[in-house]
Amino acid sequence: MLFNNIIEKRIVKDGAHRSVLEMPADDYNKVYNGQYSEEIALQIINHHFERRGDDGRPTDIQIEYEDDSDMVKIYANVNYLGNDHTRYGRR
Repeated sequence: MLFNNIIEKRIVKDGAHRSVLEMPADDYNKVYNGQYSEEIALQIINHHFERRGDDGRPTDIQIEYEDDSDMVKIYANVNYLGNDHTRYGRR
């Protein structure tokens, strides 16, 4: 699962980080056939963070398909405080 067309937007408000990943629905559906779940979204965001070397820990993950723009968006809060180095579930 490698998405090269991800756009990431970050919002920081009062020290709280929020990330939004956007990708074309066509790219997403080539891998996931129109299935949308928090588990899939977690896999995508963890992989994206790992590729960037981002040590944030995503929580409160939501995924949605926007019909008008034909984009898939993944929303997550990103926690940094008190983190040990994130291992993204790999050992």
